[in-house]
Amino acid sequence: MPINNITSSIISTLGNKESLVPIMIKDGVDSGSLTYHSYKAGGAIEGKDRAIDEFGTQAIWIGGIPFYKKMIDTTIYKKENIHPGVDIRVVENPEYAKWAKDNAKGKMPDDGFLKKLKFLQPKEQTVKSAMNKALEDGGNKVDYLYKTKVVAATALTLGSFFALTMMKQKNTKDNVIYEINSEKQSKKVSFSSIKTENNPLFTDIADFSKKSNNKPSFKGLNDVTNSILFNPVSNMQVIDAGITTARLGCSRNTTEFMEHAIKEGGFLFFLYKFGKIVENKINQYSSDKLGIPIDTEIDVITDENLKKALDNKNISSDVDKLPKNGTLTEKLNFIIKNPDNILVQAAKKSKIVSETVDNKGKSVVDTSKFIDMENIDNLAQNLKTIEDKFTKSGISSEKFVKNMKYMKIASVGANIVTSCAFLGYLIPKAVYKYREFKTGTTGFHVTNDIKKKQNAA
Repeated sequence: MPINNITSSIISTLGNKESLVPIMIKDGVDSGSLTYHSYKAGGAIEGKDRAIDEFGTQAIWIGGIPFYKKMIDTTIYKKENIHPGVDIRVVENPEYAKWAKDNAKGKMPDDGFLKKLKFLQPKEQTVKSAMNKALEDGGNKVDYLYKTKVVAATALTLGSFFALTMMKQKNTKDNVIYEINSEKQSKKVSFSSIKTENNPLFTDIADFSKKSNNKPSFKGLNDVTNSILFNPVSNMQVIDAGITTARLGCSRNTTEFMEHAIKEGGFLFFLYKFGKIVENKINQYSSDKLGIPIDTEIDVITDENLKKALDNKNISSDVDKLPKNGTLTEKLNFIIKNPDNILVQAAKKSKIVSETVDNKGKSVVDTSKFIDMENIDNLAQNLKTIEDKFTKSGISSEKFVKNMKYMKIASVGANIVTSCAFLGYLIPKAVYKYREFKTGTTGFHVTNDIKKKQNAA
């Protein structure tokens, strides 16, 4: 694969608002930095405690929801012979559902993750048969199954995190007790002179598990928004909220409570907000000051069809063919009947419109996947803006597209790099500065608390 294609592919992934990869990178930097600082400040016991917490949580946080969803797909969905690839937003809208069924062509695509595990794959179905099955009862079963799947996967992921937290805290306590016994045997040290400090927030795992008010509560389906149901990043934010609540509730003393508050507050801000603020500011500056609009996906920017459309000066005329005041059916028909239209081509490149293949290997629109007309309208406006800025630039289409590509790379890169810098440096520094201010040392205060509690017993 040429280097330019590799670069575009990377930026496409990192710049996608619904991609989990940028979040994984930022979280990896944060986890690695905090673990390093923990080993440095609190020794092996805190380092292990932090490593289990950070990397164990990261594995659950990233893999939990997809794993549990896949379990449901390969059991309940398979048993009911319902293809999990049918989008319930298509099924829920009668007009959309009828259009999708009438215009269904091609095969339901294989699940890439399970491609080699044929026994776990849904039965091979055409888009037509998958839509027919989904609409047998008006779509009620599909709607119920999907919403239940999201709720169950989210709850099971949070439950897995709670199990990890209890295991981690028990492991740390066991390590400290082992250290105490080792010191007693080797140095004959007596801890009877140590005064006990009862901390109201200090709890053993057994005590924590008995308190019902520490258990997470999951709100009903009526409170689950479309964003959480269909956007993986929004679904992650629900998990993050649960993890933050759990970490605060499971804090073993007041100092750890405040450390978690500092860490989690900074983490959520720099993970989800700060980078996007930086990226949006660069996008705005690039468009307003430099005349280089980059609000569009890089796959669209680097597509040869866009360059041709700029040379042919047909973007506005193509975009205006979309029946903006037409019915939903008319708009959807426009998309499948005009594959050469620059708006339709760009919608496919940016994954607003999904494709599959028919029996002859020809690419066709996958009508079982939801097409968000609001996103189509935004893309249409972005394409017009690109044409307008190009006309005013007075440079060749090749140079203009290159400028857009480089600015898009800079914008996405700034999002990742600045967020990682703060997550990797500022947050750990703030946590350990607070600890030093509160306790007079950067050492692991939880170890001291466990020792005091054990020797006071």
